[in-house]
Amino acid sequence: MKTNSKYILVKMESTYGVDPTPAAADAIRTNGLQREIYGGQVVTRETDRSTLGAREQINTAPMVTRSFSAEMSGSGALGTPPNLATLFRACGFAETIDAGVDVQYEPVSSSYESVASYYDRGGERQISLGNRSSGGLSFNAGAIPLFNFALTGLYTKPAAVTMVTPAATPDRDPYPVNKANTPTCTIGSYDLILQSLELDFGNEVPHVNLVNYEEVLITNRLMSGTITALAPLVSTEDLFALVESHAGTTTSAFQLIHGPTPDIVQLDAPAMQLTTISEVDINGEQGYQMGFNLIPSSGDDELKITFK
Repeated sequence: MKTNSKYILVKMESTYGVDPTPAAADAIRTNGLQREIYGGQVVTRETDRSTLGAREQINTAPMVTRSFSAEMSGSGALGTPPNLATLFRACGFAETIDAGVDVQYEPVSSSYESVASYYDRGGERQISLGNRSSGGLSFNAGAIPLFNFALTGLYTKPAAVTMVTPAATPDRDPYPVNKANTPTCTIGSYDLILQSLELDFGNEVPHVNLVNYEEVLITNRLMSGTITALAPLVSTEDLFALVESHAGTTTSAFQLIHGPTPDIVQLDAPAMQLTTISEVDINGEQGYQMGFNLIPSSGDDELKITFK
């Protein structure tokens, strides 16, 4: 088997853990696709005996993980979900389609959806059902922006299969991060001169295996990350007033818009709290790296991702 001969197919499940049979059109255009083939909780036998030596280990709750990045790009058609739609939904985001206008994803705190994932490599397929995910994004100047995903699912043994020709649908080229392609990046009313944004959705995704019950859950969500940007003069924008929390906390709206219509990807966070600030060098200029949390404003609204 060739190391690079691999792809993943992902499809929504109508019923948790029931195979919806992904096909070639359900392929995800991945970067750095990796997997844990046979993970889970391991216990060691503790039997008494008369000699020294290792003891057998037993996997009590087998499961799999798949991790990868995928290019941030739109669908090319207003109101059409992007190629990554199934993955946002697996991360606990609800999908809202406004036909001919846009597609929006916002987090929920219940009624989580799940996906099946087929991992094909060199004539073998490992099917994993009941997948749920955490994720995030990496948005760096001079690079292709990426969404990041980490699926956890139920275990099955790999089996021989005839490889398909993956056909990611829709399949759009990304736009690199630069001044022309990223016209908006603001916190409050201040235009950040952004070098990078790293965001973690912060989902806790445990695999639970009990008597008469097995499921991958989403049990918590704590969105956080870091922003690296050129440092403004305090007289221009007082970022320290946003970071300082010893006499009360402050949150500000954050917005990022990337790409042209109909491939715009827009991030909106109504209540970003800057939590830390440190100095960094950016091409010989003074910069700040700032940690942040995304706080819900009215509940399940700390981040909205819009494709339009």
